[in-house]
Amino acid sequence: MDRDAWSSHNWVECRMIEIESGNPLIQHRCSRCRRDFLEAPPTGERYAVYVSVFSFRRLPELITRQWLGEWCPGEPLPNDIDLRRRLIENRAR
Repeated sequence: MDRDAWSSHNWVECRMIEIESGNPLIQHRCSRCRRDFLEAPPTGERYAVYVSVFSFRRLPELITRQWLGEWCPGEPLPNDIDLRRRLIENRAR
């Protein structure tokens, strides 16, 4: 992961949460590209997630590697928007 890429985001929402595992995680959300990540404080592991009202869905590893490796695009990208739309549609089934 490129540390400068991580720092290129404008983190407006960083909050500690607990999910099923009982381990605390930090949710990060960028105000510009609206990408969401969870970070495990003990290990520093970060991964891309889709945030819904009641849950976090971990995105495929390929998306996580891509998002962590690239600089903030400065706005929501069409592919990101399409990915979220597909996740919402699949959730409704």
